[in-house]
Amino acid sequence: MRNVIFINYLLGLSFVFSACDVLETSTHSETNIGYFVSNFNDNINYSCKNERGTLKDSGKFECASFPISFYMDGMKIGEISTIHSDGYVYPQDIILLEDSKPVYSSEGNINFLSVE
Repeated sequence: MRNVIFINYLLGLSFVFSACDVLETSTHSETNIGYFVSNFNDNINYSCKNERGTLKDSGKFECASFPISFYMDGMKIGEISTIHSDGYVYPQDIILLEDSKPVYSSEGNINFLSVE
């Protein structure tokens, strides 16, 4: 009887100590991959955190973190904080506007799509 209790005690103790090695920290970081759709990909650079790069011929860019900023001839043209599910980024996704008003707004006497 004492042997059975002792063996159960050892099995329980080994189970507890073996569980200590199960916990692992993941060092894998997900890379965000996208494609910038433009005719000027040769002139566009991108940066994120401490990474800088130039778009590949296909417009492909890779970054480990957001936001991702885009530059043309050293001037920032915009940034994104997410990538669409299809993976494509279009110029209208990143363009910075000086004015917060929509470009298509109707001001004054101009009416768009008015029904009479």
